[in-house]
Amino acid sequence: MSRLSRSRAWSVLALLAGITSVWVGDSLWLRFACAAGLVIGIAQQLALLALSIRMRMLGTFWVRLSAATMVSAGVACWYLANSPRLPFLVVAGLFVVLAGLWWFCTAFGDGDVVQLQARNLPEAPKEPADPPRWPYGWAGAVICGFLVLGFVAATLSLPPAVFPVLAVLAVAMLAVIGVPHARFTRYNQEVLDKLRAYRPTLTMPYDGQSGFHIGLWSPYLERTGQPFTVVTTDAVAFRRVAERYTMPVIYAPKGDLRSIRAMLPETVRAALYVYNGNNDKFMKVRRMTHVCLHHGGSDKEVSFRRKSAAYDVLVVAGQAAIDRYAAHGVHIRSEKFKILGRPQIENIETATASISTVDKPVVLYAPTWYAADCKNNHSSLPIGTAIVSALLARNATVIFRPHPAHRKLPESAAAIAAIHELLRADARATSRPHRWGAAADLPFPDVANAADAMVADVSGVVTDFMQSLKPFAMVATGDETDTFRARFPSSCAAYVIEWDLSTIDDALDAMLGDDPLAPTRVERREYYLGGYENGESARAFVRYLQSLTADPTLVEAVPAMPPVRIQTTQKHLQPARQ
Repeated sequence: MSRLSRSRAWSVLALLAGITSVWVGDSLWLRFACAAGLVIGIAQQLALLALSIRMRMLGTFWVRLSAATMVSAGVACWYLANSPRLPFLVVAGLFVVLAGLWWFCTAFGDGDVVQLQARNLPEAPKEPADPPRWPYGWAGAVICGFLVLGFVAATLSLPPAVFPVLAVLAVAMLAVIGVPHARFTRYNQEVLDKLRAYRPTLTMPYDGQSGFHIGLWSPYLERTGQPFTVVTTDAVAFRRVAERYTMPVIYAPKGDLRSIRAMLPETVRAALYVYNGNNDKFMKVRRMTHVCLHHGGSDKEVSFRRKSAAYDVLVVAGQAAIDRYAAHGVHIRSEKFKILGRPQIENIETATASISTVDKPVVLYAPTWYAADCKNNHSSLPIGTAIVSALLARNATVIFRPHPAHRKLPESAAAIAAIHELLRADARATSRPHRWGAAADLPFPDVANAADAMVADVSGVVTDFMQSLKPFAMVATGDETDTFRARFPSSCAAYVIEWDLSTIDDALDAMLGDDPLAPTRVERREYYLGGYENGESARAFVRYLQSLTADPTLVEAVPAMPPVRIQTTQKHLQPARQ
């Protein structure tokens, strides 16, 4: 809107024209000039309203008290000039409408209130106020309607009683619009006040819908002793995270930059990102350090996205994560990386004996999530029954723990159900204590400690399982063994099961037998996990978070090694015959 169209000069003109009309008497030309001045003032109000509708800003159209007061007074004077009998009715109507305007514009505050909701925030209201049915800008339409009808009634010399009736109707409509807005504004302001009083120093922006990503890192934020929040613009994430965890969760339904800034008070020193999606809008707030944690340390494509270069710091487990970016042509300055190991492996025990000494091994089967496109799909679930059958044939007890994102996907439900039935039948026949479903839905360190070996896909569980130094196999979804190991270096320490199952017998026999890759796993563990032992990684990570809250300056860098050439093509997958 131009400065001229918003100028109060037109409202002043309307007021002067209305006052003048009372004294001009029967002069036709002067009365016409006064009417023209009023029409210009009213037209300005209508133009501003129409422009806000065109720009889809009616919900936040601001009623300017001074302009509306001047034009209303001008119209009242015009009414007195054209219907001079019973002037006290016109004056009473003017006082009513002015009182309604003052009440609406001052008692309810800004219509463009920052809309926030909160869960688990101390002393914050739990039940949100419903958004008003009528947009705030409808108040402007009410005032414009009053001005137009008042001017027309005065021009037609209608009885003076019409003016107070119009005023009462206008104020009643303002109340219908204003009262819900008052309740809504008070709720959102209270949430904002309680959030600022909470004084969080760390926050976790999260628009993912699984929710479990938060729990991978939140225990270490709790150990800092600093208040922290989860902030989101996704309704599903808000509900699931708030139900699953106890930290304050803040939700901005609009998701605009103003709301996001409000969710991140001045006390926040660092934003910690555990999920890759929809982070750009949070990173526009530049008054804090933006740290990429991610939720796993796998060789998947998501672990070397070019967008990662936008973060201020990338916390990685080991040198392998740095090399992964360079090997895929993603150039990130070495000073952005911080090697801190994997805090989540602090409770994973290291094997002390060879698996060849285990008579009835326990094998964890942990397939990753199913992706719709071939390039990013690394799930072995389509051949999962064949893998489990091969383990059962080797007298193994199986722990079946699919990725949490699997459980509601129709593409995976049938395969999971088939594996459950296979394990249930074998348990009845052999009394082997297989675990599946709720019995296997435990923290990963618990199932890793219970297992003697693992079969998995390209995923973060492979990196975490390396801490145990126990043998593991990986399923190559579409590649031959040599190509698979070149594309996914974590598999250099794994026995590879190719998609057509041609190598499954050799892989499982070696994994559960002589285990020739045992020395390789020692080297791979340090390369992928940074060489931290006995909970050192968790303590180092907590100290790092504490340093962020004390000093927002970026931390010391870890240089990257030279890049490694890898192959990046993958064939379309066809399920193997079983």
